[in-house]
Amino acid sequence: MYQFAVSFTVRAERRADFIAEALRDARGSLATEPGCLRFDVLVDPDDPLVFYLNEAYVDEAAVELHRAGENFQRFIKAVSEYADGPTRRFTGTTVEAQLSQ
Repeated sequence: MYQFAVSFTVRAERRADFIAEALRDARGSLATEPGCLRFDVLVDPDDPLVFYLNEAYVDEAAVELHRAGENFQRFIKAVSEYADGPTRRFTGTTVEAQLSQ
């Protein structure tokens, strides 16, 4: 399993727009991308303008399919107008996945 988290800092007046787009991306990815196992949209407890996307996929190939897909492309196009990011927070393959290879 391949996991990563990225962060976005959003302009205050577009916070609701970001939330709507991030949730649309998350829900769409989970519903239509078989390789997407988890997609959480989190808000920083100390800064309501900082959001984290915590995602898990079956492998790196599934991540590439996600990035090329409609859900991600729509999301990144929309939020690039009013959000700084994505900033990579962590990336990795689970130890269990590495041991099974």
